[in-house]
Amino acid sequence: MPVRPRILIVDDELGVRESLRAILEPDYDILTASSGDDAVALCRHEAVDLVTLDLRMPGMGGIAVLEAIKKVDPEIEVLIITGYGSFDTAVAGLRNHAFDYLAKPFDCSHVRQVVQTALARRIALRRLREAPEGLLAALSHEFRTPLNVIIGYSTMLGDDPDAPLSTEQALALDRIQANSSALLNYVETLFYMVELDRGNVPFEPAPCNVTSLLLEVQREVAPQAALRGVRLVIEAPADLTVATDGDKLRRLVQALAENAVRHGGSDYVHVCAGAATDTAGAVVEIRDGGGGMTPDVTAEVHSVVEGVPGAQPPRLLGFGLRLVGRLVRMLALGFRLETGPQGTAVTVHVPDRAAAWPQLASNA
Repeated sequence: MPVRPRILIVDDELGVRESLRAILEPDYDILTASSGDDAVALCRHEAVDLVTLDLRMPGMGGIAVLEAIKKVDPEIEVLIITGYGSFDTAVAGLRNHAFDYLAKPFDCSHVRQVVQTALARRIALRRLREAPEGLLAALSHEFRTPLNVIIGYSTMLGDDPDAPLSTEQALALDRIQANSSALLNYVETLFYMVELDRGNVPFEPAPCNVTSLLLEVQREVAPQAALRGVRLVIEAPADLTVATDGDKLRRLVQALAENAVRHGGSDYVHVCAGAATDTAGAVVEIRDGGGGMTPDVTAEVHSVVEGVPGAQPPRLLGFGLRLVGRLVRMLALGFRLETGPQGTAVTVHVPDRAAAWPQLASNA
């Protein structure tokens, strides 16, 4: 018999909790909490698929609860249901990856519909991570065209001066574009990984300006960071050049920066680079100020980076960190991961490959 999804209802009003229980209990297992602290504690100790969350409660506020829940498990879907909302709180909720935002008094059928959609997304993401990468690569071509159409038409809607959008419509359109772009990035990353595994992407060393590379990463990641209220800081000397495969190094740094923005749990991500002090090459560090990775995630990162023979496929890592593992090995990078309550820092040492390719030394 399949396990029913579990929903945690968080509201300090007993009447609201019981109303939501009556709406959802026929189809789901229900937990309840009357405070933010109790809600976070339950998420730490119980398997929860979705949380309905009030914003105004005694003690820990709703947005703080949302942030704490996402640190416990970024894939728990959170549906904000509040009578004290505003545009600012809606934006804050969406930046912290809330699935949707409903106002009290709520419509019973609408609540059921939104909950069903949110749980369907959680199940789809879980299956996507567990599916064989070869199968996903075959499907990736089918995903690209509709996603590009969605992104293109939503951009046209937002840019039409003859049909200005309301605040709510603009917010909804931003969500469509951000989620469509994120899904397209997953598809592109997966396809690239499969091509790497097939040996169809050669190592192509050339003189690479690391500073220009980081600025390109900043341009790509800045929209995601802005949507989530994360300050992305880039720091590097202007003349830092190293002989390596610049495209693959850019993909690696971008994957690490995107992971820090999405899952770091802090309001800033710092990407800095400098010359290596012990050998020829460069050092790049990506740091956030969040709560750090869990031991299970840390172990999986080390496993994919080291390419441990016979290791189980990663269950907790997104495609970005899986790609990082492949590129670290292909570029022969030094890799160090430090994580704890004060945040996570990933440091990669990029060796200068000019000595191995004399023609690079003459062109550098």
